[in-house]
Amino acid sequence: MAGDFNEPLVEDDKFGGRGVSVNRSMLFKECLDRCGMIDIGFLGPRFTWTNKREIQALIQERIDRFFVNSQWCLWYPEARVVHLMRCHSDHCPVLMEMQPRANENRKKLFKFQTCWLSDCTFPRVVSQAWREVPDLAKAIESFTEKASRWNL
Repeated sequence: MAGDFNEPLVEDDKFGGRGVSVNRSMLFKECLDRCGMIDIGFLGPRFTWTNKREIQALIQERIDRFFVNSQWCLWYPEARVVHLMRCHSDHCPVLMEMQPRANENRKKLFKFQTCWLSDCTFPRVVSQAWREVPDLAKAIESFTEKASRWNL
């Protein structure tokens, strides 16, 4: 689910002007929770909209977003959201990269996906990885390998 939601979620999503409305923010968050939506974060400039005024009256907000559900996270674990540079509009373009270009010569880094926590089979992967080895370094290595295999 993507678009201009016209509402910052948290205080850090806004610079200048009145503060974020706690009531509207809570309603927005409750709606997202009821729908099982997750904000997967972003790369690039923090704010996606500006009123284009001088610094004394400048307002900037992060209101353009992508939300996904936990199943989508499992299908597209490498996806990422990128805020591009604003040109002519008061909004910056927001890009969803489904399969970011990776350097094929480099070993892929392990990345824990928060949405794994909503899968009922994941705790078994964790307990198996930590039960089988005696020290922390080997346990982390075991967990990384098992979680990566489980996520395929």
